[in-house]
Amino acid sequence: MRNGQNTKEKIINISMQIFAQKGYDATTLDEIANLCDITKPAIYYHFKDKSSLYEYILCSQFEEMAKRVLQNTQEGKAEDRLKAYIKNFGQYLIDNPTFSAIFSREISIGGQTLPDGCIKELAKTLDRLSNILDNGLKEGVFKEINPFLVQMMIVTPLSAYHTSKPLRKKVAEVLNSSYLDVEFSDIVDNLTQNILSALKV
Repeated sequence: MRNGQNTKEKIINISMQIFAQKGYDATTLDEIANLCDITKPAIYYHFKDKSSLYEYILCSQFEEMAKRVLQNTQEGKAEDRLKAYIKNFGQYLIDNPTFSAIFSREISIGGQTLPDGCIKELAKTLDRLSNILDNGLKEGVFKEINPFLVQMMIVTPLSAYHTSKPLRKKVAEVLNSSYLDVEFSDIVDNLTQNILSALKV
């Protein structure tokens, strides 16, 4: 692998961590360059500016997430497809915790710094969810409900799981209990059951 490719990957990986910790506005290219042990012009060689870097990182993640969700929710009854939708959405966030943290930040500020290209990819998953819910309505197994509401029922708890870890740890210490230390996979399973219970006729 060429050095330029190594540098680009390093920029991407470190930038994701900083964006996750500080958010878009508080992150600077100077800080990224310093942590990558490169000059700022080395970043400009790969990315036009901070917004281009952020867009590249996030849109590639949203595109991959949409691809995974769409591929695994094409066939079957509506209930099975919804289970697969939640599972794949959740699994992607499990597999990509840094992206999950950035996504959670964007949700908390209403997507103010979310690039348009990422919104288009996210819209693909919402469109698939809408299709699943419509099919469930036709099959007589789901109640009529706004797809965006269901999307928020899925995304909000899953994306907030990682960012709430420090708080959950503090509360668990006060309560002297470990019940707040829940595996993310268990969160996905419980969430799926709860959403299905709410939707079923």
